[in-house]
Amino acid sequence: MSTDKSRNSFAKQEIRKIIIAAILMIAVSTSYYLYLRSKIRNDAELRAHRVLAQTGQAISSHMGRAETIADAMRPFAEHSLENPDEMYTISSYIVESTLQITSAGVAFIENYYPEKGRWFLAYAGYPWNSDTLVRKQLGGENHDYLTMEWFQQGMESENGDWSNPYYDQDGGCGEMMTYVRAIHDTTGRRVGVIAVDFTLDSLAAIVQSVQLYPHSYCTLVSESTGELIVGPSAMDKIGGRCHIYTEPIEGKNLVLTLTITDADMYSRLRKASLAFFLMAIGIFVTIFLIAYSSVKNIWWLGEERLKNQHIEDELAIARKIQMSLVPSKIKGDGLISKLDISGFLQPARFVGGDLYDYYVRDNKLIFCIGDISGKGVPGAMLMSITHSLFRTLSAQSDRPEHIMQALNHAIGENNPDMMFITMFIGVLDMETGIVSYCNAGHNPPMLIRSGQAQYMDLALNLILGVELDAKYSSQTLQLSLGDTLFLYTDGLTEAENAEKELFGEEKALDIANGFGEISAEEQIDIMHQAVLRFVGEAEPSDDLTMLAIRFQSCGHTLSLNNDIQELEKLEPFLSDFFKRKNLDLSHLPQMDLALEEAIANVIMYAYPEGEKGMVEITLGTKEGQIQTCISDTGTPFNPLQHPEAELSSSIEERPIGGLGIHLIKEIMDNVEYQYKDGRNMLTMTLNV
Repeated sequence: MSTDKSRNSFAKQEIRKIIIAAILMIAVSTSYYLYLRSKIRNDAELRAHRVLAQTGQAISSHMGRAETIADAMRPFAEHSLENPDEMYTISSYIVESTLQITSAGVAFIENYYPEKGRWFLAYAGYPWNSDTLVRKQLGGENHDYLTMEWFQQGMESENGDWSNPYYDQDGGCGEMMTYVRAIHDTTGRRVGVIAVDFTLDSLAAIVQSVQLYPHSYCTLVSESTGELIVGPSAMDKIGGRCHIYTEPIEGKNLVLTLTITDADMYSRLRKASLAFFLMAIGIFVTIFLIAYSSVKNIWWLGEERLKNQHIEDELAIARKIQMSLVPSKIKGDGLISKLDISGFLQPARFVGGDLYDYYVRDNKLIFCIGDISGKGVPGAMLMSITHSLFRTLSAQSDRPEHIMQALNHAIGENNPDMMFITMFIGVLDMETGIVSYCNAGHNPPMLIRSGQAQYMDLALNLILGVELDAKYSSQTLQLSLGDTLFLYTDGLTEAENAEKELFGEEKALDIANGFGEISAEEQIDIMHQAVLRFVGEAEPSDDLTMLAIRFQSCGHTLSLNNDIQELEKLEPFLSDFFKRKNLDLSHLPQMDLALEEAIANVIMYAYPEGEKGMVEITLGTKEGQIQTCISDTGTPFNPLQHPEAELSSSIEERPIGGLGIHLIKEIMDNVEYQYKDGRNMLTMTLNV
């Protein structure tokens, strides 16, 4: 009996322990559940606000391009008030500056130009589903912009303002917002506005990319009207309890919202809790031991998962922001159509330290490629800073050595970790094909000419970020039609396969030799596929970046054989150019005569008798001038140094020659000659 009593007592004690342990376990579990729920909610709120802030910065930066362009063009509009037709040129330049701007206009107060009527809105834009830029006077009774919100808003605001979102049926035919900036006459009176129409499609891609949970969604609404701009419709939204977070975008009249369903936020917690309470129904002792271990593990795993999720979310957003710095395709016609450009950037990790950039300013292509010494997040941060500095500094100078020197000084001033950058900066004059470039320790680009590739000879310059007072020098190169500059980072030549073998410069050169006449994009793709085949299953060892710039023919260039019969092609070529540029046809006979004299001189004397050769004629317009460049690869000869004809003498007494160049000088306003990179180049200018 004593033994039974002891057993019963022990059993009761164990049962009591189990019950107490179960109660403690339930109490602890409940407390932990409530704590974890609160922590998950707080962490979700922090993540939501962080993502909204970062997304808002991306949208603000995206829209800031339109503001920057409009603000930059305002002085030009105010300077050209006496010439209303110049406003079409300003509107066209704004539209062609970036893909996100679908249309732009310069609108004036009522009857500002009496000869233009009551309304004058110099509009330029791309119609719906069209790549052709349209310029027209958009104001009128059917489009009375004087009564429209954006015009009145621009006239009332001093520093520029964004309109509410609206659907434009007369101009861009789509959902857009308009940034307006007032323009003033010389007395300071507001006489009109510059209006830049910004398409909302590009903002949709940024907003729709934010999805922290399977059923969460981000929306963009108007701050003043509450109108939904980007986001799911009421029918597409998930029902049930939701958590909504908002973030206003300063200065843009927009508000971001992020909606997270209660089920998404606590899905993991509920699954874990259900399993936990199911185990509690079983053997209390086993459950207690498992629960004790599980609490510690769940606690640690929960913390680690949240940390890892934070890191992954931030890296994903950082990658999107970094890739958004990659330049867009250049739009336009005329001299810009001489360029066929394609770029490729692939970080070895989430983010990387490579960069490339290019844009067109004043008929010049300004471009760069660089490689940061660090990888991952540190390299990406320095890459972003370098990209911004390049854009800022290159906007002030088109001398690559000056840009490089200023860039080196700015980076080196605050570089405690001694990270360095190799970089190549170039400036291509699209009228002449001359490239000025400066290399700071970067891999030599390949020049692909007539199907043959070779590495360029580069001057020695110090890498960036090492010596504040380092000096940099530039070099020049004459590109011919069809030539390609192929730039890359060492992620190409130093790509490793599983056997640790390098791709190498020779293999890259062999592949480039097979490009032929293919486009820049196809060149990049062929080189990338070759690297992928070589690397195989091996992990990427470095960031890979490539940039191909192909100087191709366009409608403003004519190539002739050195045959006098070829001159028959000149007059139709000039007539087509005058018509497409809407030039005064009274100048056509003069141009035809001057060019015929200059080209005939090249055909007859540039090449030895019997040798075949080419002469290239390039036409362009700039600031009221027709610019002509006649180039050939014949014997160096400066016709401007030839003695001019003695017009006072009789025909029988004059020496042969000199009349042609005299005639050219009489017709053209400026004539210059230079011999560079194996080419005679005669440049002539006629004021129109």
